[in-house]
Amino acid sequence: MTYKIEVDVLEAVQDFYPGLAEEDATKIAESIVNKWDYTQMYNGIADDITWYADSFLIDLEGKDGYVEEVEPDRFNRDAGSIARQRLVNNNIHVLNPPDSPLFP
Repeated sequence: MTYKIEVDVLEAVQDFYPGLAEEDATKIAESIVNKWDYTQMYNGIADDITWYADSFLIDLEGKDGYVEEVEPDRFNRDAGSIARQRLVNNNIHVLNPPDSPLFP
């Protein structure tokens, strides 16, 4: 099973406005796809992850791949302990947006 959500934007435009000419619907769909902002979608997924994890009693604490860097105090100054407190895995997600002027 794959875990993808896909939308045929042209089909969606035609569902909402079935009386549009094909050319007009295509122009609108192309503009939507070229200028799409994935931020809202990703924020929604992040919110859903938290909600479902809470529902299933899954603890997400410390599982995001980020370890908070803590300034050494007077009792903990050695380089090894400082290095262990640094970022272990920055968990950066790179999206491949469509070619458009908004995504140079």
